[in-house]
Amino acid sequence: MEIPEFDLREVTCGLVPAMLDKLRTAEAEEVRIKVRQGIRTELWNSFGSGGEWEITIEEDLFCDVVIFRRNAEKRLDPLGLMDF
Repeated sequence: MEIPEFDLREVTCGLVPAMLDKLRTAEAEEVRIKVRQGIRTELWNSFGSGGEWEITIEEDLFCDVVIFRRNAEKRLDPLGLMDF
């Protein structure tokens, strides 16, 4: 399956909601989103750790590429004991 790549380098206001919208519609296990350089701290603060996606940020020519990889589903109760 081809890895979806979105270009959001020109988005300045509402970047995180735009990124979340792309992630909601993605069916792939990995999604790449190009963003303008210099906003790594903001992205780490917005997405943090945990959740459905693991985030990695790589430098590219004139932009940064945010790579989202789907986390494996984690169940706190793998035996289903909480259902009783």
